[in-house]
Amino acid sequence: MDAPLPFVHNFQRAHPQWKCKTKPSSWKLAAFALAVAWPLVASARYRRSYDAWIHMFFADHYRQGWWDLWEPRWYGGFPVVAYPPLVHQLIAFFSFPAGVEAAWALVLLSTLVALPLAFRAFAQHIIRPQAAQRAAFLIPLLPSIHLAAHTFGQLPTLFGLMAALWGLADLADFLKSGRRMKGLRAALWMAVAAAAHHGTLLLLPWAVAAISLQQVWGARASGVDLLRRLIPWGLSTLLGIGGVIWPFWEWGLSQTMQHPIDHASRHSFLHDPQAMELFFWPMYGPLLLAIPACLPGFLRRRRRAIGGLFVFCFVMGLGGTTPLPRWLYGSGWEWLTYDRFALWATVTLSPFVGAWMLVTERRVPYGKLVRMGGVLAMALTALYAGQLASLKPTQPPLLDLRPLIAFLEQEDVRPWRYVTFGFGDQMARLSLHTRAETMDGSYHTARPWPMLRESGLGSLDTAYWLPDGMERLERLLGWLGDMGVRWAFVNHPAYVPLLVRHGWRLQRVLANGVEAWENPGARTPEPSPRPPAHPLAAASWGLLPGLSLIGAMSCPALKRRAEFA
Repeated sequence: MDAPLPFVHNFQRAHPQWKCKTKPSSWKLAAFALAVAWPLVASARYRRSYDAWIHMFFADHYRQGWWDLWEPRWYGGFPVVAYPPLVHQLIAFFSFPAGVEAAWALVLLSTLVALPLAFRAFAQHIIRPQAAQRAAFLIPLLPSIHLAAHTFGQLPTLFGLMAALWGLADLADFLKSGRRMKGLRAALWMAVAAAAHHGTLLLLPWAVAAISLQQVWGARASGVDLLRRLIPWGLSTLLGIGGVIWPFWEWGLSQTMQHPIDHASRHSFLHDPQAMELFFWPMYGPLLLAIPACLPGFLRRRRRAIGGLFVFCFVMGLGGTTPLPRWLYGSGWEWLTYDRFALWATVTLSPFVGAWMLVTERRVPYGKLVRMGGVLAMALTALYAGQLASLKPTQPPLLDLRPLIAFLEQEDVRPWRYVTFGFGDQMARLSLHTRAETMDGSYHTARPWPMLRESGLGSLDTAYWLPDGMERLERLLGWLGDMGVRWAFVNHPAYVPLLVRHGWRLQRVLANGVEAWENPGARTPEPSPRPPAHPLAAASWGLLPGLSLIGAMSCPALKRRAEFA
């Protein structure tokens, strides 16, 4: 933050009642974030990511039926209340003039631009404003952000993080000043975070505790005042989070734990170098070198709580390398993924890195060169992380889906269900363009069938790449026929012997090289029955998440109107 001009400084000393605060240049920060994010978004790196097509599929559901809580295209039908809807609804809203994929890119770009602004608001409660501004310019260069956005396709996670940072900043203001408008806005942002991604709720209790302890240890609020404000705020916020997405909680209470599905983020990084190569080195990059230099900042009393939050997220981000996830979540630890903790760790570390860089630049010889070298190393690592899905492909090359769509639209094909083998997450991309039903899907938490829930498989399409996946898939082939699966589209030769052994016949090879196999023993599929739903569920699901976002963004305007009234 630039210092005021000398005559302004003298005037403020003489007339303190007219003192004005010099605010950091938000537009510069937003412009820098836009310049960094735009090339990777515009080049559509997300097309080769893990989850982007999945979220576009959900958005396409709301585009076609905003108030419909049942999606028939996956698993023969499943309830969409199994995933918080806000980000998908935003994509759907902007898709009406632009299409789903363009709307995805727009929402992703907006999130990447807003994230540094939210971080700066959060960081100003930890470090000085000038250091917070410096640290905020690091956020667009964090490798973890690019890994989540362009390699993992985790837009809801990033949007939830952005909302949580705004909420934590407002919470700190509320606990310090007691201003109710700040408390209301903090609660609304927390509800927005939950409506964007339920995984963010794994962070919020620890982050709220850290912000609260920081207010006490930093002598910004007494313990009594803090509890008098925190307890009512916490209870009302919990009610708000529960109310905004209550159909999600209602659905979740009826679920039982599925058989664990292998995920590399749960592996021990000491025994699995490939897991470390994907979930550790690209997450942190040069930030690992800054951790020892930031340790004194962790130990300072007024920053100790946020330092502890970083340490917690860092250890949790190591997955199965340490026993902490098992101790904390019991048997449920095998159903969680831990890369999001590493993402949160990098964000909570960034205020300390920003403060350290500012001190280094002022006190260390050639400090500016050190800073520039560190920033350049981070930028290169971020570029690598954002391109990782292309540099080390984990998905098959993009297919021309038009022959598949034409095949599925034939009169004698349309009544039957299908599966894909070797498509990766392009299975979700195919579902965007057809109303045909599959007994597979890419959101495993929502699948209702016991045979799938107990299989230990994620997507049937990717069984070849999972431990014992082909043996598990073989046990399901007979069941697939009973569920009306007549067609299999094969994009990998490893599945062919399995289909031949079970009597499937090659029907034709499509123009894009995909083989269409037919199961002559398939039974005519019956529509999956919709579970009963509360009559108000569709209305609240379609309205409250968006209204919570509008409310959180409108609070500053309401406050200004009240001041001028």
